[in-house]
Amino acid sequence: MPRFLLGWLLSLASAAIGLFVADLVFSGFKLSLPFGFIWAVLLFAVFSAAFNWIVVRLLAEKANAALPLTGLLATFLALLVTTFITGALTIDGIGTWLMATLVIWILSIIVWVIPGPWRSARAATSPPAKG
Repeated sequence: MPRFLLGWLLSLASAAIGLFVADLVFSGFKLSLPFGFIWAVLLFAVFSAAFNWIVVRLLAEKANAALPLTGLLATFLALLVTTFITGALTIDGIGTWLMATLVIWILSIIVWVIPGPWRSARAATSPPAKG
């Protein structure tokens, strides 16, 4: 399977896990199941990837120290746009917005760190080390 496809599937999985956990944990976070959940996951994953790319490009030259936090900002923006575009996701309260953003961002980092086939695909495409 191509590395790009594995990365996209991993992004979808992390979005699904993050949104589902936020729905379970926070009373102000509501997902309509099952079709609303699927729609929200797809939109959130697309917006998250797009916003992450945009934020990294904007901050790369001016704020290198802030680059690790670009995912946090991208997650917030993706949640914001997803709630406005679809009625499948509603978030009530500033505390819920902040905590849901943080939980979804942390879960996406954890999913990316878990070893799996996407790691071997990256290792297989990288040039051999010179020694």
